[in-house]
Formats: sequence, C-alpha cells, structure tokens
Amino acid sequence: MQLSGDFRVMNVKGTDYKGIVRLEMSSESGVSLALEYPRDVIGVDIKQGDNVKVSISNEKDPNYASNWDVYMNGVVYYVGGNIIKISIGGLIMDVNNFKNDVKVGEKVYIGLKVLK
Repeated sequence: MQLSGDFRVMNVKGTDYKGIVRLEMSSESGVSLALEYPRDVIGVDIKQGDNVKVSISNEKDPNYASNWDVYMNGVVYYVGGNIIKISIGGLIMDVNNFKNDVKVGEKVYIGLKVLK
C-alpha cells in the first residue's frame, strides 16, 4: 500500500479510552482518514484545522526520526467496499476512498508530520 499526501484535520473526537482521541482527516483527492491517536503518550498535539502530511507505505523510512513527528507500524486487517482498516498496536486507522491495490496482511508504516 502506498499513500502519501496532505490532509486537513476536520475533527478531533474523544473516545472511551483515556488519552486516546479520534482524528478525522480529509484530502483534496477525496481520500479520508480516521485514526485512533494516543495524544497523551506521544505528546504531539494534533488539533482540528491542522494540516498534516501523511504517508502510508510498505517500506520503512530509514530517516523516520527526522522526517516524521509520529511514526508507527501496523497491519491491514480489512479491505472491503470503500474502506481499509489498519491495526496499529490495537489502535485502528480507517482509510476511505483509496482506489489502489491493498491486501489483508500487508505490513505498513505510517508517518504523520504536522505542517507549520
């Protein structure tokens, strides 16, 4: 799976889990993302209205520490209709309206960079 682009944070919602928020982001290409995000643990505060560069790739970025504010890995566990679900250590990321080839079981690396 390869997805890269700039997304705008449309909403930040609380969840039933302490310290976890749900980020809802959309891009001009029509792809939207929803990410359960452990804001308190990671310490990178992503707010509604922020612009975030997002990368989802099968290949690990060797310079991830300098290229990304947040870098995680996960596994695609559902592909169907217009939605892809990725498990990131128990947290869930939904990818909507992604048109390229994706397979269940793919390992992916997810980078987030808050754009100033």
